Amino acid sequence: TTSNTSVVSPQCYNYTLINDPTRSVNVTTGSTCDQSLFNSSAMWVRFVGVGGTQIPTSPVGISRCGTSATGWYSGQMPTGVNTTINGTVCYNYASNNCHWSNSISVTNCGSYYVYELSAPPDCDLRYCTDIPDDWITDTTITPIEGK
Repeated sequence: TTSNTSVVSPQCYNYTLINDPTRSVNVTTGSTCDQSLFNSSAMWVRFVGVGGTQIPTSPVGISRCGTSATGWYSGQMPTGVNTTINGTVCYNYASNNCHWSNSISVTNCGSYYVYELSAPPDCDLRYCTDIPDDWITDTTITPIEGK
């Protein structure tokens, strides 16, 4: 007898929930630093709530998300369930969309993403969140009208 069971990535059920409305790309006040929340060892997180469920996949204006330098994901999102992709978070500051950066991993858990995040390279840098139009976003594919 063969079984067609898929193995769920462990990070899809073993993560830290972050429900923080001040991380939203729409928040224009505050100067919070993520270095106190994330330390040098990476941790898997899932963003939930009205602040957003995904790290944005395009640059966010400075002085948003409750910080000065706004963090956005500049890589490709994983499209297959239980797949993980390594990518880069860039921090927009001083007319440079990627003034600072750090490496992260993103896993597609089916109906949500989890992110393996560590402390940003400097203070006043913060991971932003947004509520996506679709729950899956692939920044390498341009949608075709009418398809």
